[in-house]
Amino acid sequence: MNIDHLKYFITVVNNGFNLSEASKKLHISQPALSKYILKFEEEERVDLFYRKHGRLLGLTPSGENFFANAKGVVEAHDRMLKELREASKKVRGVIRIGIPPLILTVLFTEVMSKLILLNPLIKFEIVEAGAFELRKLLAMNELDFAVLLSPSELNPQAFLEVLLKKDDLTVFLSSTHPLAEKEMLRWSDLEKEKLALFNESFMIHHLLMGKFRALRMEPDIQILSGSWDFLLEVTKDSEMVTILPSPITKFIATDGILEKKLVSPVSWKVVLTHPLKSYTSTLEKYVKESIVEYFQKGKDIVPINGESEEEKPL
Repeated sequence: MNIDHLKYFITVVNNGFNLSEASKKLHISQPALSKYILKFEEEERVDLFYRKHGRLLGLTPSGENFFANAKGVVEAHDRMLKELREASKKVRGVIRIGIPPLILTVLFTEVMSKLILLNPLIKFEIVEAGAFELRKLLAMNELDFAVLLSPSELNPQAFLEVLLKKDDLTVFLSSTHPLAEKEMLRWSDLEKEKLALFNESFMIHHLLMGKFRALRMEPDIQILSGSWDFLLEVTKDSEMVTILPSPITKFIATDGILEKKLVSPVSWKVVLTHPLKSYTSTLEKYVKESIVEYFQKGKDIVPINGESEEEKPL
């Protein structure tokens, strides 16, 4: 028995045991298909089908088991050939990745720049949006990957997520603010402070609201914005306080803004998410492995097709 014969058997089952329909789809004669089935059953001394007056009615228990195994073998065979053919030619294609603006600036500028520059045959479509919009696009299969904060609230049976970066949310305030003298802050220190926070489209907003509720705090929120640099600037010339991911510290371009860590902080966990699929292309595997190893192991990005265009000698 070869792969084609397994496909014959699967096609018969998938067409409701109608040999006429199956033979048309397989481009072979109905007598030849019927003869193949009978010959196989005789050689293996097994009945795969229930019959009545020569017509196939359904699968026997042995047939059910054989059908399940046959599908697995054919899928593995097709996948093996597809991967082999991909490996034999230069990989090209499109990758759609969604990244929130804050994370793109703070964490992904370098890694995405390298992926783009080292792979001229690959088109990277970067979608900047908040977590809620990215989750929707991912569910609609309009993204290959999305970078989100944990908990992502995605169905774990349909999506996979890998932790890339873990840090804390910290307080940023003016160096002249009364709280600037404290080495560390408690959440109770913020209870009467005027807060400038990310708006509801950001997961950070919801993480903070959850923390406030858990502590039974009623925060005095004066400003909601989608711009992290605006939130920082607001604190510089006022007594307002903002709460942002700690890595933002290295992006503060002006003096007069301090970072203060919190006792029992809210964690900021960045994850790479993608749909669970029976087949993952070479390109998708490359992008995932490159991003994960860059963050988890500090590995540099290498081009998918070996030497990049920029590295070729003249």
